[in-house]
Amino acid sequence: MSEALFEEYSVDTFDVVVIGGGPMGLATAYECAKAGKKVVVYEKSLFFNQAGSSGDLVRMFRTAYTEEFMADLAVKAMGLWDELEIQVGKLRHMSGLLNFGDPNYGAGGPEGTLTGPIPNLTKHNMSFKKLSRDEIQAENPFQNLPDNYEALDIVDNGVINVPLLTSSLYGLCVKYGVQLKQYAEVKRIQVKDSHLVDEWRVYVEMGSDKGSSVVPTLQRTDAKKIAITCGAFVNHILAPSFNFTLDLDIWEMASMYFQMDMNVQFPKMWFQFAEDTPSISGPISNLFYGFPAVPWGPPNAARIAVDAPGRVIKDPNERNPTVIPPENLENVRQWVSNHVVGVGKRPVPVFTSECLQTNVYDNMFVLDYIPDHLLPKEALPRRSKSIAVFTAGWGMKFVPLIGRVLKELLVDGETAYDISQFKLDRSDENGHTVNVGPQIATSIRNAANAPGYSGSSRHR
Repeated sequence: MSEALFEEYSVDTFDVVVIGGGPMGLATAYECAKAGKKVVVYEKSLFFNQAGSSGDLVRMFRTAYTEEFMADLAVKAMGLWDELEIQVGKLRHMSGLLNFGDPNYGAGGPEGTLTGPIPNLTKHNMSFKKLSRDEIQAENPFQNLPDNYEALDIVDNGVINVPLLTSSLYGLCVKYGVQLKQYAEVKRIQVKDSHLVDEWRVYVEMGSDKGSSVVPTLQRTDAKKIAITCGAFVNHILAPSFNFTLDLDIWEMASMYFQMDMNVQFPKMWFQFAEDTPSISGPISNLFYGFPAVPWGPPNAARIAVDAPGRVIKDPNERNPTVIPPENLENVRQWVSNHVVGVGKRPVPVFTSECLQTNVYDNMFVLDYIPDHLLPKEALPRRSKSIAVFTAGWGMKFVPLIGRVLKELLVDGETAYDISQFKLDRSDENGHTVNVGPQIATSIRNAANAPGYSGSSRHR
């Protein structure tokens, strides 16, 4: 799209522009505005949409991490959740977490191991108890579990009310004067054409609630600092703006709600650790998880899913919005039929949902400035450390912390939290990298400019 088309539509200058209006973006905007900054959020879809990574009703808040640095951050996040809840009311249903399964389940899965969190729980004085197979089944509506199963029953964990979290953060943004723009697709970030200022120029295509029946208007916004928090869509900003991308695997994750006997309920959320089942078509995951029925959800309906993708894609525009892989549905349904009490002989999910889960090679966050060597030369040195990115990983439980970190990076110039594990340009000894070069960026940039280019920028 020609830059000349944007020239007559200059709008305003902001201290901070946030790209992506899900919980992460709204938390970042709130923190920056609370610090006295002039902030705008651009959301390419509509606020509170269900099409990205923060759809559905519930997410886990947990402190049970195998990695020490993640456990440390989870404990620090607890205090920030408490601060947020003082502002807006209760956002978490702290019913606990039951991790159970094969104690010999190996490392390398997306959730660590069953017993791996014990040293970190002990370090932080987190209350937990060990259960045998029989105790698991006596205290929870499970049946027919293998004899060797064990569990950690962990107290300081619970269920996040995702719709209330998002709407509460939106309300705080309104309270602190954040400008909230939906149907606003950021097309490109560019160095402002002046060596005398330290600002960026952000080009935005503004749609409306009438969708494709209305020609969008074009706007140009100037920004001192930018937070990119659009989850799976991060490369749609990075590629046309900076000629690099992140090497993402985007999981299409399905979940199901099963109606349960009104006299049976899960007392807490849970996760099963077990090795894959071999099959001719490939390994079948046994990493099942579930949530209790919650007051803000359908009565006596429990969300149950497998922690594995239906499909893995590289670009969110490749998602199939109309099909949830039937093998995923059947895998979950069969496990529920065999191992959950109170669902009937042939349980059928009452409804299903899907979200996008964004990953890099190590399943960890990307939370960092865009480093100088990936910025345009003409941007330096004045615009060093002026754009911060968050994407990837299982992040909903860290929303207040990540909002605080991004505010500290952009407003204070550094953060008090240890985010050294989440560098945007990290790599490992096997040659895996987070960021990749211009060849892939060019293909994504071309796709972004093609007719019919669309998508949601919500994130977890």
